[in-house]
Amino acid sequence: MKKINLALAQLRSSFLNKKENVKRIKETIELASTNKADYILFPELFTTGYLSNNEIREHAETINSTSIEEIRTAAHKNNCGVIFGFAEELHGKIFNTALFINKEGKVAGSYRKIHLFEFEKNIFMPGNTCPVFDTPEGKIGLMITQDIEYPEVSRILAINGAQLILVLCANMYPYQRSHNVYLHGRAMENHVFVASSNKVGLEGNNVFLGESIVIDPKGKPIYKSGNNEEVPIIEINFEEIEKAKGALNYLNNRRPDIYLQEGMNPIEYRKISKIGS
Repeated sequence: MKKINLALAQLRSSFLNKKENVKRIKETIELASTNKADYILFPELFTTGYLSNNEIREHAETINSTSIEEIRTAAHKNNCGVIFGFAEELHGKIFNTALFINKEGKVAGSYRKIHLFEFEKNIFMPGNTCPVFDTPEGKIGLMITQDIEYPEVSRILAINGAQLILVLCANMYPYQRSHNVYLHGRAMENHVFVASSNKVGLEGNNVFLGESIVIDPKGKPIYKSGNNEEVPIIEINFEEIEKAKGALNYLNNRRPDIYLQEGMNPIEYRKISKIGS
């Protein structure tokens, strides 16, 4: 039976105070490990805070930076994988990135936010890949906040084997209702677990909502946080995925031949046509 104990780090972060935020990540990894978590999911851009402006460029870092090394060491020491958001510098460009560090403290890979929100486009470059990470517990995909509003990313992840999609969030008022609808939809239409970890607190005029959630493959929430800080740990049983498909089995009942006929770009078609064609 493939299960995973996932911790959701629904926390505040200090804007542009990377030292304090990294310290908080390390302390929370230790707490989650003590409570038997396999992995811990942090919100979007947690190391810098979310209120994006040009100052964030000065705090961007590579995956080989001292801050990342400290987090890797904490993951290894506590045998707890960690997924967190940071501003990544790569070849002179800045990305809104989710970094996946495994239980051994090694970088399993990264996901760079594809769908940038408003002012983010003035700072970050968009990503262009949708990796799926193969862990001992199961296959995991990543998305970042606004990515959930586009069904293509989660569908690509599901087709490529993802059983759990982790969403690093910085969702704020007044978007709570639409955000909740999208999260449920992505789980139901792909028969996968979806888990989001969202910030709480104030940054500038933005009120971050919390309401982190884990949704099962039938679209039923199995845990939902409130609006304050907490680090819940939720058990996820991947065997429920096959049971959820039933007669619907959306992936196998797709018609990619029709999608191509109706004008889908051939590159997009190749990405989504691995199942059901």
